[in-house]
Amino acid sequence: MKKNTLTILAAIFTATTVFTQTVTTFTAGTPDDDIAIDSNGNIYCSNYMGDTVFKFTPSGDVASFITGLNTPNGIAFNSNDELYVCDGLGDTIYRYDIDGTLIDSYPTASHPSGIIKSFTSEDMIFTEYQGNEINILAPAGTITNLSSAAELNGPVGLAYDPNGVLYVGNYTDREIYKVLENGDVVYIATVPTDGGPLPNLGFIAFGQGFLWGTTMGSDKIYKINPNGINDYELFAGSTQGSNDGDISEATFNTTNGIIFNDAEDTMYVTDFGTKNLRIISGITLSAGDQELKKNKVIIFPNPAVNSINIEAQLLYSSDYIITIYNVLGEMIYTAEGAPENLKLNHSVNTQNWHRGTYFIKIKIGDSIITRKVVK
Repeated sequence: MKKNTLTILAAIFTATTVFTQTVTTFTAGTPDDDIAIDSNGNIYCSNYMGDTVFKFTPSGDVASFITGLNTPNGIAFNSNDELYVCDGLGDTIYRYDIDGTLIDSYPTASHPSGIIKSFTSEDMIFTEYQGNEINILAPAGTITNLSSAAELNGPVGLAYDPNGVLYVGNYTDREIYKVLENGDVVYIATVPTDGGPLPNLGFIAFGQGFLWGTTMGSDKIYKINPNGINDYELFAGSTQGSNDGDISEATFNTTNGIIFNDAEDTMYVTDFGTKNLRIISGITLSAGDQELKKNKVIIFPNPAVNSINIEAQLLYSSDYIITIYNVLGEMIYTAEGAPENLKLNHSVNTQNWHRGTYFIKIKIGDSIITRKVVK
């Protein structure tokens, strides 16, 4: 097992503030494709140009989790931490337990590409790149069609929003669609490209109220409004490169896989060109969430001792949800309620917390803010 001397995966949680967007690189392994995260915060990346799925731990260790595949493409976990792997040119989906032991395999018709757990069941939703389909894989192995819409053109990326709305991205023409329950699709956007040998859309993700997509030929990451038409903006990337540091100066090389952690303040991206895992920490709140900042959220004491208080004078009355995560991305606390007289006043017992850094996500209406607290 190889360990990066900087132990980047651990350091990003403790060395950066929530409001500083910083890009770092994890150079171990050769990840170049999809990304998945298990319930313990371990990160898994597939290597489409090789035969391996790599496992990265929050402490900085990396090892080959699965080898001997053909072209490992999309990967995703079910609720039991069983990993599904789409072996593209092998026309097979494999299912492994948390130790990497093969549980089952499911032959498919034509190049399984992206995969995601169903929002409402243990079924897995997967795309077929060459068949231009979205299908449903049941735990027992039955495959049924969800969509064969004419607009599907080399579909790969899949993402759900918090309400269970499914989105799909076409690798071939970079078009993104909302998928309706009857299999029809609704156009959202076509993200741009600078051309190059891979003028394609990599994968898509959902976080902070937006869709996010990687453009391989442009070496860029775009933020897309799921409620608009061609309403997108550049989030990161410029010329091709591998520069770390502030998000405004960082460069990427053929961006591909993309995923958020549970707190939605850290983004993971694979560079297909350099086969590196890129980590963007301290994701700034989206424009719509800036309204919550005006609510004057106060968290004290910080550092915490035996408890923390969360207070806010709100601009409007709406139910709130408070969720707290540790540095591994594990949820350790959640509560919800309604403010009284436009005032949020909530106390959390921290006596049993371990020393370290925690992230508090506060959702009021459609707005979300993330704050850091230290014990």
